[in-house]
Amino acid sequence: MFEGLLIILVPMFLGYCFKVRKFLPLINQLVMLLLYIILFVMGYNLGQLENIIQTLPLIASSALIFAFMINGFNLLGLILYGKFQQQKPLQHHKASISRWHLLFDSFKLCSTVIIGFIIGMLTQTYFTLPNDTSTYLLIVLIFFVGIQLRNNGISLIQAFFNKQGIYTALIMIITSLLGGIISALCLNLPMAQGLAIASGLGWYTLSSIILNDAWGAVFGSIAFLNDLLKEILSLFLIPLLMVRFRSAAIGVAGATALDCTLPIIQRSGGIEVVPLAISFGFITNIMAPILLVIFSSMPLG
Repeated sequence: MFEGLLIILVPMFLGYCFKVRKFLPLINQLVMLLLYIILFVMGYNLGQLENIIQTLPLIASSALIFAFMINGFNLLGLILYGKFQQQKPLQHHKASISRWHLLFDSFKLCSTVIIGFIIGMLTQTYFTLPNDTSTYLLIVLIFFVGIQLRNNGISLIQAFFNKQGIYTALIMIITSLLGGIISALCLNLPMAQGLAIASGLGWYTLSSIILNDAWGAVFGSIAFLNDLLKEILSLFLIPLLMVRFRSAAIGVAGATALDCTLPIIQRSGGIEVVPLAISFGFITNIMAPILLVIFSSMPLG
C-alpha cells in the first residue's frame, strides 16, 4: 500500500515544486496528450482480454449503478449542506461556454478507449504491451498534474484552509464512499471494491489505471466509465444548480472542478466561485489517489 502511495504522491509533490507559470499552456497540452495515450492503452488492454464481448454488459451495468448511487448521494448531501449554510443565491451568470462542445470532448475520450479496444482485439495474438506501461504513463501524468496544481494561483495553505472548500470536499467524499458501499451491496461485490471505485472522485485516468493494476481491466473499465459519467452529468447540472446551490454545483464535478469543468463553473457562477472551485478541486485531487491506493490494497475477503 505504501509503495502505491509513493508512486502516486511523490510525482505529484515533485511537480508541485516547479513554479513555471509561463509554460503552463505547454504543460496543459502534454497532460491532454498523456490523457489520450493512457485511455488508448486502457482500451487496448481491455480488448486483449479473453471473452471480453461477453463481459461488456457487466461493465456497463455495473458502472451505471455506481454512477447513479454515487452522484445521487453527492447531490443529496451537497444540497442539504447548501440549505443548512443558507448560501446566498448568486446573481445570474449566463453560461457562454458550449456544453455540447464539452460533451464532444467527452465523446472523444470514449472514442479513444473504443479505438484502443478494437485494436487490442485485432492484435490479441500478435502483440501485447509491457505490463507496467500504464503505470509509467500515469506517473508522468501525475507529475504534470502537480505542476498544474502549483501554477493555478493557489497555495497549499489557501487550499486547505478554505472552510467552504474543505466542507464541500468532505461531504462529496463521504457521500461518494456511501454510494460505493450501497453499489457494492447491490452488485454483491466486496466492500473494498465498492469503496475503491467510488474513490476516483471523477478522476477517470487515475482510477482506471490503479484498479486495472489491482483487479484487472474489467474493474479498471468500470471505474473509468463511472467517473466519465460523473463528468458528463456535471456539464448539465452545474448551470442548473449554480444559482441556488453553489456547493452542489461545484461538488458534483468532483476532481474535474480543477480542470475540465472549471470553465463552465466560472461562466455559470462568475469569478466569485472560482476560489471555492479551485480549493475543492485541489483537495479532491490530493485525496483521490490516497483513497484509491488504500482501498485497492485492502483484502477482498
